[in-house]
Amino acid sequence: MSLTLPIRRGLRPLLPILLVALSLLSPPGPGLAQQVHPGKAPPERVPAVMVGDRLVNVAWHLGVVPEAMSVRGDLWAFGRTLANTASMILGCPGYIVMKDPEIVPRTLRTQGIKTVLVEHSAPFDRTKPQRDPMRLLPVLEQAGVAEELGTQVTVIDFTGHIDDAIRQVGVALNRETAAEALIAERAAALETVSARLPLAGPRLRVLVLDGTVQGATGKAFVRAHLPGGYTDDFLLTPLGAENATAAPGLKGKHGFAPVPRLDVLAEWQPDVIVMTGDADAVQRKLAEALARNPDMGSSVPALANHALLTLPAYYDSAVIDYPQILGRWAAAFTSLRGG
Repeated sequence: MSLTLPIRRGLRPLLPILLVALSLLSPPGPGLAQQVHPGKAPPERVPAVMVGDRLVNVAWHLGVVPEAMSVRGDLWAFGRTLANTASMILGCPGYIVMKDPEIVPRTLRTQGIKTVLVEHSAPFDRTKPQRDPMRLLPVLEQAGVAEELGTQVTVIDFTGHIDDAIRQVGVALNRETAAEALIAERAAALETVSARLPLAGPRLRVLVLDGTVQGATGKAFVRAHLPGGYTDDFLLTPLGAENATAAPGLKGKHGFAPVPRLDVLAEWQPDVIVMTGDADAVQRKLAEALARNPDMGSSVPALANHALLTLPAYYDSAVIDYPQILGRWAAAFTSLRGG
């Protein structure tokens, strides 16, 4: 196998009020879609397999999508959309190694693809360490695709500074000039939002609830983002807020804990409730909890103050869009304080 290493490694009575508050404070949606502009050319689809969320995110912003990709579609909403519209989805980086180790070699053979780009991040996924894109390398070597097809595998190193990784992707895709412009644009956006953080005022206790509506049954499910995860590190901590989820007693897994009944709000007393994923699921569960415990409408700060927000989650996938997502959270929190 030919391995090209990059140069740098581097919430019933209260429900209508809540719905109004939600619609005023932030637009709905499970995630943040990438920015498009009138007249912007569609991305170029290139004959390559890309493995890794950050890698695919950078490539998209450089105007490129791969013929086939492996990303964390369960976490990265836009990645899943992209894989369903522009590229062949091969499964997450765990699937292509542990469930179907032949899928990448098979795709290379059937599609005649000779280029594979693999993301190296440490860690790639803190919730599920086993799905590391780098585990694909020995699979490809064993499959003998280099000798058979002349496949070239390039490792893009995201373990260092993000700027270095963007440059590496630029080189691999012949988009060096665009990469430099992207670096400057991202840096300026991050500097702008970071200049007003942490937010002034008392430290807010924030409960982040991720909703899912099961397609086949229409049933709603809610899980809480546990302390110490992506949401804390990339959003709450920079904002000067803290996670209100009371982890003790919760059966958490992969950074989340199911919360079948939101009656626990009476105990957790969050100042703010942020809904990610399908906000409809969280709204239903809030309505059910308030029907059982109407006093929560006035005793839980977030409900009493209508401090509910629908915001995009961040799992360190859309690295180029991070400043925009952080900015969305900062603007929403500021609006709660009348800023």
